[in-house]
Amino acid sequence: MREITFFIKIMVNLFAFAIVGTLFKGIYIDGFFTLIAIAVLFGILNAFVKPFLALITIPITALTFGIFYLFINGFMVWLTSFLIPGFVIHNFATAFWAAIVLSITSWLLEMILIKHHE
Repeated sequence: MREITFFIKIMVNLFAFAIVGTLFKGIYIDGFFTLIAIAVLFGILNAFVKPFLALITIPITALTFGIFYLFINGFMVWLTSFLIPGFVIHNFATAFWAAIVLSITSWLLEMILIKHHE
């Protein structure tokens, strides 16, 4: 069951990044295989790096009433673009807004797919 939900999350990331890539002019995705690499790497980074970043930024996140967490999400998208050669984001502002749209899209897709899967 856990493997299936991880696979579903990777697929959700894939679709969400495809949507974000078409919505934002400042984002360039080289092709389908790059999109797969983005989805997998983003899932791995969110599983291992994001919790560490959230932990060390608890004070500033608390002071900003959680708003700083949006910057962490933007940083995760930017980090993914830094590590994948065919994935280009022109600036951090684009990564920030793309992360917000990515989060909303992923949430909606997970609600549909995971509830449908169960």
